[in-house]
Amino acid sequence: MKVILINDVQTLGKSGELKDVTDGYARNFLIPRKLAVPAAGGAYRAWQHDIASREDKRKKERAEAEVAAQRIGSTTLTMGVKVGEGGKLYGSITSKEIAEALGRRGIVVDRHKVDLDEPLKMLGTYKVAIKVFSGMTPEVTIVVEPKG
Repeated sequence: MKVILINDVQTLGKSGELKDVTDGYARNFLIPRKLAVPAAGGAYRAWQHDIASREDKRKKERAEAEVAAQRIGSTTLTMGVKVGEGGKLYGSITSKEIAEALGRRGIVVDRHKVDLDEPLKMLGTYKVAIKVFSGMTPEVTIVVEPKG
């Protein structure tokens, strides 16, 4: 029997997938627990429509991500900070501050997408990768210089 999974089933698959399972497994386990619906008639057509709309959405997101990646790659952020002896910063520049600086430039990025191993604590020029989309990680140039 073909079923469409409504929720993730650990041993079977993820939500939205079409699976071929035994009749007893579908009737006695999956369907009563609302983990799946039979892939017949309207449910099957709705599933096919859902796949097509998800694909369109993914293409649109990818196109938007490519534009954002191009903007990020051509951006240079200059961060003015207070500096102590030996070029050490008072505090540090974190992924949150980088995301906020990009936001002021009109590039909205979640701070968790900024690939910064540890905060920047010295003066200089750094390249920091930003995870925009699967397989797309442009680098923004960050110049850390003394304030004033």
